[in-house]
Amino acid sequence: MKPLLQNHPRELDFPVRAKWRNFEKYKHQQPVLYAFAVLLFSFAGVDLFFMIILVQKLIKDPAPLTGAQWIGVTSFITLVGLFLFVGWHLCKLPVREQQRYNLASGATWLSEDKRQALRLELVDIYKGGYWSETLEYYPLAVLQGPGKYHTFRPADANLYKKDLDQSWGILTTENYRKVANQLLTTGYHAEAFTMTMSLRNNDNEVSNRLAALTNLPESYILSCLEHRANGRPPKLIWGYECWRLIAISRDAYMAGHITAEEAWKNILQAADYIYELFDNFEDFNNNYRLGNAFWSNSYEVSNERTVAYDNYRDNCDWPMKQLPWPAPKGVTLPPAMATGYATELAIAKSMQQQPGGLN
Repeated sequence: MKPLLQNHPRELDFPVRAKWRNFEKYKHQQPVLYAFAVLLFSFAGVDLFFMIILVQKLIKDPAPLTGAQWIGVTSFITLVGLFLFVGWHLCKLPVREQQRYNLASGATWLSEDKRQALRLELVDIYKGGYWSETLEYYPLAVLQGPGKYHTFRPADANLYKKDLDQSWGILTTENYRKVANQLLTTGYHAEAFTMTMSLRNNDNEVSNRLAALTNLPESYILSCLEHRANGRPPKLIWGYECWRLIAISRDAYMAGHITAEEAWKNILQAADYIYELFDNFEDFNNNYRLGNAFWSNSYEVSNERTVAYDNYRDNCDWPMKQLPWPAPKGVTLPPAMATGYATELAIAKSMQQQPGGLN
């Protein structure tokens, strides 16, 4: 297997490769190398003028090259060759720096089950041009090793600490574990979705709005409440809940709150639940978008997810996209997930039917 190379951070070409456009793009990062290449090109340009005169002379009067003429030809070829070598060396800078980062961090291709799990976040990762094949989705300063990087700036853990605190109130390992446990057992919005859709979807008002927000058929939205053949539980919006667990676990690892081992344990657990509940990647992503729409109740937020999925479906050619959908492993689902909140729903319906009960 080839050594690991991913896309350059914030770019969509996979894997990173040398490009001539990098010659100008990174001229300020490598000014000496750039200046030397330009100097070589300038001398080659001057020499080209004499080469043109020489060719015109030989066309009119063919004759063996003199010693001086041979020196001119040789110098021109040498200058062009050196320019191509130095210029291509500069163009390959992003490749060399990713190789250096991988060597320092010890990054290699992941096992199949870990790649399958990270694929569940691929739509958003592809949208931002982040890394998909490592637990960190952007280079980390703590893993960069010695030396300076010119084509990307490894991120400090404080950036992810700030984001986790703002979004989830996670500032410590204990904070993360509490959130992770809830996402993996009862979820944050799955019960509310169940109650709202089962008890408050009068005249299909809620399901109609969710269909409009997501561009999903209303029949699909209503089917997420149904128990299925072979004892399979309702999907509800568990795709959204489990997706969030994967996302915050990567962030918590990058923030330094948890180890890679703890992050992988929870990510793989969430992935196993997803494979039990959903038939394929599209089914999972539709459910993720449904959950996001229920949570946000915003066209702007929901449409951003729809556009991201359409872009992924039509344009993404990353190797992870080609992974097959794993078969269910028969793992034991937590009670809320396995029953679809059957007990809680029965109690709510009973209270609703009583005089003065829920309405």
